[in-house]
Amino acid sequence: MKIATILIVVLAGLVTPVISQGSGLTLETLHLIVSDGTKTLSPEQLKSLAGQAQAILENILGFWSANPGIDRFGKIRVIFDKPRRDVYSSVFYWDTKGGKKTRVVGVFGTEGKPQMMAHKLTSAIFPQKDKLIRNMMGILTEVQVGNPLTFPMCGFDNDDWVLALLKSKLYIPIDQLGPDHESWGMKDEGEGRLKITDKAKQHKGYAESGSFGTYLFQTYGINKIKQFNKLSHEKDRPWKDVFQVGLKELEAHWINTLRVQEKTREENVSLLLKLLDRNPDTACMECQKLLTKKP
Repeated sequence: MKIATILIVVLAGLVTPVISQGSGLTLETLHLIVSDGTKTLSPEQLKSLAGQAQAILENILGFWSANPGIDRFGKIRVIFDKPRRDVYSSVFYWDTKGGKKTRVVGVFGTEGKPQMMAHKLTSAIFPQKDKLIRNMMGILTEVQVGNPLTFPMCGFDNDDWVLALLKSKLYIPIDQLGPDHESWGMKDEGEGRLKITDKAKQHKGYAESGSFGTYLFQTYGINKIKQFNKLSHEKDRPWKDVFQVGLKELEAHWINTLRVQEKTREENVSLLLKLLDRNPDTACMECQKLLTKKP
């Protein structure tokens, strides 16, 4: 076994070791343990990525006025790895180290602005079994402090996507988006490995939950969403307990609010309708390509 090489670097005002081992470099920040899953990054590259991740996490904690949960779960492990199927993405999952559960965010990509990192770090801060609630909170956070080019926005507003889905009769009622992965067109294969079984369904569900979560945030405020998340650990989706109305009424009010905006969103919605009509599986990716090509 090779002796670890330790290099000292400065990050966010802290002196932290970068440890080079057979498994790649590892660097520790105030809230994170950041590793190189590619085994190809230099200490300076990992330092830059760790600083980026720490900055995003601090913005998340500020937005939600949240505790990082280190006393309970330890620091969040962030592993930077190569893109999967050439897709830059992130996942959150639980691992076990020394008999203790640890939070892990896998980031598949090391070039450019990270995609879905804010979403998945939010899932690490607010552990939640219900996928709808995870996505409502995670995508809301991505919109506020993350990357607008990331899935499911792909450079457009989630509200634009939902209006396009409604017009094309592809909309999925919220109560059909269950707490597990299957109803979202996905399958959990463990350790952060998710198999997409229906790309179009996955994108529809994510865009809808992002738009709906933003509506609840704008209408009721962030504390109500935090209350909803907390109470949901004791009671399944406590809509009425928190918002004083049931899901059907909330959903109707949200869609009515979107329809009022149709005229101002007409150009974007028209473009998204064309892409959905051409191929709903690739519509989101086509938007990313379109926007990154613009000068």
